[in-house]
Amino acid sequence: MAPDTSDALAAGLFQAAHQPLIRAIVDNLSEGVIIADAAGTIVYFSPSARAFQLFGLPHMGQETWRTHFTITDPITQQPFDLERLPLVRALAGEAHAADMFVQSDLHPEGQHLHVSGQPVKNPEGELLGAMIFIRDTTREHQAEARQREAEQRFRLIVEAAQEGIWTIDPEGNTTYVNRHLAQMLGYTEQEMMGRDAIDFIAEEHRAQVLVNFRKRREGISDVHELALRHKSGRTLWTIISSNPLYDAAGHYTGALGTITDITQRRQAEQRVIQLNEDLERRIAERTAQLEFSNRELEAFAYSVAHDLRAPLRSLSSFTLALSEDCADQLSSEGQDYLKRIRAASQRMSDLIDGILALSRVNRAEFQETEVNVSTLARQCAEQLKRWQPERAVTFHLQEGLVDRGDVRLLRSVLENLLGNAWKFTRERPQAQIHFGVRPEPGPSRVYFVRDNGAGFDMEYQGKLFGVFQRLHTQQEFEGNGVGLATVQRILRRHGGRVWGEGQVDQGATFYFTLHEPPPSAIPPPR
Repeated sequence: MAPDTSDALAAGLFQAAHQPLIRAIVDNLSEGVIIADAAGTIVYFSPSARAFQLFGLPHMGQETWRTHFTITDPITQQPFDLERLPLVRALAGEAHAADMFVQSDLHPEGQHLHVSGQPVKNPEGELLGAMIFIRDTTREHQAEARQREAEQRFRLIVEAAQEGIWTIDPEGNTTYVNRHLAQMLGYTEQEMMGRDAIDFIAEEHRAQVLVNFRKRREGISDVHELALRHKSGRTLWTIISSNPLYDAAGHYTGALGTITDITQRRQAEQRVIQLNEDLERRIAERTAQLEFSNRELEAFAYSVAHDLRAPLRSLSSFTLALSEDCADQLSSEGQDYLKRIRAASQRMSDLIDGILALSRVNRAEFQETEVNVSTLARQCAEQLKRWQPERAVTFHLQEGLVDRGDVRLLRSVLENLLGNAWKFTRERPQAQIHFGVRPEPGPSRVYFVRDNGAGFDMEYQGKLFGVFQRLHTQQEFEGNGVGLATVQRILRRHGGRVWGEGQVDQGATFYFTLHEPPPSAIPPPR
């Protein structure tokens, strides 16, 4: 273009009177400004346009564009139609704007640009050229791309979640549901969108949900159980965590709910409750039956004791009368028979006493208090010494042992165990009886009573706690075979157990516990 033509264009664009001011304004625009004459030759680059380094040198012609630049549509990723270039359209007399992605030798990584073109005409309407405005939108596109990527990640997370996601507007209409919630209720996402959330709530919970809507508008979040209605009409039990939503200005825009299906858990809980109720009913029935059986057994025991004592008293009385009144008429053998009859009747009386004592263990009211077990043991030992002060017996009693239990029943336990130790050590010139707690750690305290007496064969250990089961004859050691059975019943009432260890002629040790935890509550050894 001839210089006078360029000057004429510049004068037409900037108007000579105000050219310095207008040029200064254009030079300082943040957008790049390019001016081309009617032939398409660049006659002006603003500093900002040069900063883009889009067109290389000033006065670069249109044909050079096609050689040094790759221009693509940022949406379709297809090559940009050069006929759609704002410069081309402006030179054709039409204002036009376009977004484009441009790669050049200077910018191989590319730039996103927003380019708009305006034709420049004189007052007579003759086309003088075009003005092109260029704005770099690379950062905006990158920010939008990051936002789209974040939104896509968020959508993938929400859609993959194994919990229902539900949002509503201030009026309670559904604005979003994820696939999991829609499937949970038997709908598609499209079927739920826009519908009133109340439509999906079980009838019995709708009033409460309306209250919850008011709480969300007041800014209150909460977690509660909620019954939803499946498309088929059945009820789903859920836990919903609900929170209010706000826009950037702090205005309430609705609520977000996170929903977990707990229907199976509720059904399992109901089954457990039903099973517990059935179990409690059965226990009550069995307890009533057991109480009835115990009362019947007690009545039977007392009836038998009463019925047996009468003939026993007769036997005892008549054998005593025979031995006193007819002694001179009986031979020594007859006298021996009378002694045996009296001994047998006394033995029978002792057995009856044992039966009654055993029945009283279960019948006695259980009153648990704090018991000084060491004091009970010392009292039992002192009583044994008073009965047979001539015996040489040393008691080793551990002090300071305190536990919880029924003091009367625990006294009976120690009387039986210490009494057995006293009895089975009578052949020892120096008897030793120990009472204390085993030092080894364990889930519960283990008491023991140890002696150096006759002991027993471990082969017959299973008979120790049976009623009327004895490991020694009546001639060796007296007894009715009820003491250890009584001990076992008492300790069971205390939630404990008893067991024994021994060797023939080497002594015996009996262990017992109180309030022993069940096996399931005992941690495994490390």
